[in-house]
Amino acid sequence: MATGTISSLGIGSGIDSNSIVTQLMAIERQPLNKLDTKESAFNAQISAFGTLKSRLSDLQSAAATLADPNKLAGFAATVGDADVIAATAGTFAKEGSYAVEVVQLAQAQKSFSSLYGASTNFGAGTLSFNINGTNQDVVISSATNSLQDIANAVNDADIGVRATVVNGDSGSRLVLTSRDTGTDNAFSLSVTSGDANLSSLATFDTGNANAVTAQNAVIKVEGETVTSQSNQVTSAIANVTITATAVGTSTLDVARDNSGITDAVQSFVDAYNALKTEIGTQTAYDSETKTAKPLNGDATTRTVLNHMRDSIGLAPASLSGSSFEFLYSLGVQLGQDGTLSFNSSTLDDAVNTDFNGVVTALGAYGSAVEDMATAFTQADGLIDNRVNGIETSLSSIDDQRTRLEQQLTATETRLRAQFTALDTLMGSLNTTSTYLTQQLASLPGSN
Repeated sequence: MATGTISSLGIGSGIDSNSIVTQLMAIERQPLNKLDTKESAFNAQISAFGTLKSRLSDLQSAAATLADPNKLAGFAATVGDADVIAATAGTFAKEGSYAVEVVQLAQAQKSFSSLYGASTNFGAGTLSFNINGTNQDVVISSATNSLQDIANAVNDADIGVRATVVNGDSGSRLVLTSRDTGTDNAFSLSVTSGDANLSSLATFDTGNANAVTAQNAVIKVEGETVTSQSNQVTSAIANVTITATAVGTSTLDVARDNSGITDAVQSFVDAYNALKTEIGTQTAYDSETKTAKPLNGDATTRTVLNHMRDSIGLAPASLSGSSFEFLYSLGVQLGQDGTLSFNSSTLDDAVNTDFNGVVTALGAYGSAVEDMATAFTQADGLIDNRVNGIETSLSSIDDQRTRLEQQLTATETRLRAQFTALDTLMGSLNTTSTYLTQQLASLPGSN
């Protein structure tokens, strides 16, 4: 909008024309001021929806934990000697005490080539690694290769064998190591080449003290032998993972642990209450100041709140008639203010009575709340569509503002032109009046 002034405006008429134009333009600007206010309100709504969506995402994550039985660790595994084994218990493990003996650790094969001088050249050919009965070929196409070039070719082939070069005072060696432990990952090497140096790589230095033979882990649980390709054993005790770390003996105790479920439910309650509080904050109205928060009266926000209540207040059909059909039976109570409270003692009693039933009930409610939150937070969900609508309105405001600015510029130009014309006319009239007064004063008998 034009803001420049005509410095002589009002001189001819003696009227404060600048002030009059300024006041008239202030009136003309009122529609533009209303657009600014509306724009500010729209931006506040977009920001509020962003915060609301973030709180919904937090609730979605907390609900997903409830819906996944594997994340509700109902048992804890305790080992007698942490230097020998480590252990974890899954959701559906069983209580028990076990004697564990690690007889043998799993190992990855490590083989060494002969020593080569720094200037040794290796020609073209094919390295054929046999791994668990399957040949994996590494083609060396260049006629001139260093030992490091050979190692790079093996690594680039990604066949399950890693290659490195170790350089010492006596020369360099190619070191080949299985990526994984166990006899299934043992390898042998044959070379097809007319180059003697490349062909010699097929002969390992079996006398090298650092060479390692591939072997499986062997552990005994209550005297029963279990063999594993890796040092992690999952088959010995249902829903319990044992990781062997050293040869030796240890005890292993599996006992009930409610902390995982308790923490998951508490996180869910906290996320729900944070969302409920945020909705309350964004929809509030201050009767004293007569000011409303950005989402006051917003239909989308009311829909979110209604679906929140339904997702926890309406029992999932799969739980009909069960002991834990309603959340209060698990210690989660809906208050009159719409927030949740949590009594962990009630949950502990339920877990000790029927652990599987508790997991099933929490899973059903978790899935219901997760689905509800996903419907609002997903792309093209209700919140995104609402925000898109607001952004469209903002674009419309920009267009209206541009038009109004143009109109205001034209209006101010017109007003200043009119007052300039008035100034000119009044100046002319004042000059004529002064002239006439002087002429009349000079007439005989005028004194």
